[in-house]
Amino acid sequence: MLLQSKTQSGLERSIDTIEMIGQEVIQIAKSGKRLDIIFHRGIALSLTQKIMRLCFDKIFRTKQGNLIATLDDFGVYIHHFTIDIETILVFIYIDKKSNIVNNCTKMYLLYKKIYEFTKVSAPISEILNECKKSIKIQ
Repeated sequence: MLLQSKTQSGLERSIDTIEMIGQEVIQIAKSGKRLDIIFHRGIALSLTQKIMRLCFDKIFRTKQGNLIATLDDFGVYIHHFTIDIETILVFIYIDKKSNIVNNCTKMYLLYKKIYEFTKVSAPISEILNECKKSIKIQ
């Protein structure tokens, strides 16, 4: 459910809290030579590496988008978009396979809100605060 707040910015929207196993925010250089983990909750580095090997080409072929994949016992939902000519921002959400489909709408609404933040060049700290507020790690 999306609610417009009384602020003029239009960025303040209420999103139901999403429960999941883990979330990660990664910044990737378009050259593919640098990957920085900006935010990490509940996801092991080895799982992040598997996910990136699985989805790296798909992320680089599109300017922005969403991917849903399964890996081991997990469902993976990925949002990615180009921030500037050199950088791609990737949001990875991990949950049980059965829960990913149920949470797709909520995760998409969160993605759209985060994308709005990047369009107005909001600091990454605001984006991360929104993620912490909107996602509860199990």
